[in-house]
Amino acid sequence: MSDCKTSAQTGTIADRFYGYCQEAEIDLVTSVPDGYLVPLIENLNGSVIQQISAAREEECFGIASGAAMCGKRAMVMIQNSGFMNAVGCFATLCMNYKLPIVFLVSHRGNFFDRNGYDTEKYRYFESFLKHTECFNVSWYNFKSEGNIIKKAFEHAEAAGEPVIISLDISPTEDIAC
Repeated sequence: MSDCKTSAQTGTIADRFYGYCQEAEIDLVTSVPDGYLVPLIENLNGSVIQQISAAREEECFGIASGAAMCGKRAMVMIQNSGFMNAVGCFATLCMNYKLPIVFLVSHRGNFFDRNGYDTEKYRYFESFLKHTECFNVSWYNFKSEGNIIKKAFEHAEAAGEPVIISLDISPTEDIAC
């Protein structure tokens, strides 16, 4: 297990992430790695929370949907461009069946991202978030509100719908261990 797990309530997001997932009683996380997400995924390795890596985002949606249909708490962790590649699967599976899955989406190209080549990823994902009926929330805007993952699951289950958490922060300032 990573040294980042030692501090559940202080430090970087990676420091707090495993504690957030435990507190949210997540059963399964499925992911396609991204630079923002790798430290978070590493904190799940060897834990009691099942972590399943996938080759494509649609696979994550299918894995998480199956788990949710069996009454498990499932979270998907992917990048915004991969999410956009899989919108059809998201709409016809996750949204159509009103599955209470939480999607933690690394929002590349955001104001804090130093990679200029990610700008278009930001624009198109932002447009999707503005025009979808799916509840979504910015990690940056609510980072001081405590366990946003647990709150997202509470909303997803109460409303019977997926929730997208936009991970719109700088990896070097907030995530990297």
